[in-house]
Amino acid sequence: MPGDDHASRNTAAGQGNPGGEHRARVWDLVSAYGPDVTDLCRASTALMTGIAGMGLSAGPAGATPRIRHFSDIASSRLESAQLTLDEGPCRDATATREPVLVADLAAGSWRRRWPWFTRAALEAGVRAVFALPLHAGAVDLYRAMPGPLNSADHLAAATFTAATAELLTLERHELHLTETFGPGWRGAQPIDAAGASGCVTSSTASTGTDGVLLACWFGPALLGPVRQKIGTLAIQHGLRGDHAHRFVLAMHEAVVNAVVHGGGHGQLLLWRRDGSLWCEISDHGPGMSTPEPFDAPPGIDTGTDTGTAPDRSGWAGLQFIRRACTSLEITTDPGGTRLLLSRRLDLRSAV
Repeated sequence: MPGDDHASRNTAAGQGNPGGEHRARVWDLVSAYGPDVTDLCRASTALMTGIAGMGLSAGPAGATPRIRHFSDIASSRLESAQLTLDEGPCRDATATREPVLVADLAAGSWRRRWPWFTRAALEAGVRAVFALPLHAGAVDLYRAMPGPLNSADHLAAATFTAATAELLTLERHELHLTETFGPGWRGAQPIDAAGASGCVTSSTASTGTDGVLLACWFGPALLGPVRQKIGTLAIQHGLRGDHAHRFVLAMHEAVVNAVVHGGGHGQLLLWRRDGSLWCEISDHGPGMSTPEPFDAPPGIDTGTDTGTAPDRSGWAGLQFIRRACTSLEITTDPGGTRLLLSRRLDLRSAV
């Protein structure tokens, strides 16, 4: 790997885990500009004063990301060149799920790595470009002058990218949460709130019907209220007895993991669809290593679980979650971790 590339990746690794200020501001941006990711993108250059323009490419996992937004003519040319030529920092960041930070595109190593893209970018007046990965896509930032991102610029870029990822999650799951981001919610501090004020119960789904049940941006102070709210909703929508108890413990385990290992804060979305309860819990910590294979398929009780609090040694917590739920999908990279869980509603098995 060329020397310039190696240096940029080391810089990204050293700056890719911002502190608590980053996690707090993520939810501020989500509440201020959500639920439409386009509104957030339009504010990008004001939110990241250290960059001249940005582009967003995103799509379903496994598919080629499509251009979703560009802030100006130069960023439009950057996004189009990568889509047409199938090379460039956005493509690499998407494939590797690692930031690609290019302080000077005129350096020989980058010309050799992306010969066609580099030529197109330089002709567009771009000298520095920084691609930060999403779980399926990337945010591209550029400057007309060469130079690396300083710590403040990198923090702003990482925060913007994390907020973009959260709004794309709402979109991907087709969760319509416009009322959550209304005037009564804007300016709130859900991650610091005590009690249930950090939880927003959606009015779009009544008991026994499909729709969004809960949106919650949580921190340490909300662990108890979140668990209580999930338990109430699980029972209202058809889980009973041990089934409800295990599901609530599984959600609680995932939320605690986000707080302890994911930077102290996270987002929880709970909805009902097609006869199942679905929940996605996300954080913006440093990611996690690939979990070892579980010894039981999802939704199957082996008889070894007692329904008590899970053992958090090693991967036992994730194993408990997998057993308590019908399905579990884990997506993780340096930008954070997402757990997508479901529990099939079967009133015939409720006790």
